[in-house]
Amino acid sequence: MTEFIGSVSTKGQVTLPQEIRRKLGINPGDKVRISIEEERVILRPAEISLLASYMSIPPLKKPLSDEEMDQAIEDAVVDEYLEKERRSR
Repeated sequence: MTEFIGSVSTKGQVTLPQEIRRKLGINPGDKVRISIEEERVILRPAEISLLASYMSIPPLKKPLSDEEMDQAIEDAVVDEYLEKERRSR
């Protein structure tokens, strides 16, 4: 197990080392779930519910066609795959 030493600010904030953020896929602004199990603090990326994310993305100025939506989804899937591959190296 790899350990890192950090410090707690006067506001109770802890900076997560870059390696941990990469491994967990945590980006600036992401929510995290923090729990205590026995004497350990467990930190996990928080899954955001559909209700919590409602209206978080502004509407498009021009509606997309079915073909444009399919292409956008395909592009996002490819980008996600490439990002996971990059992180695993």
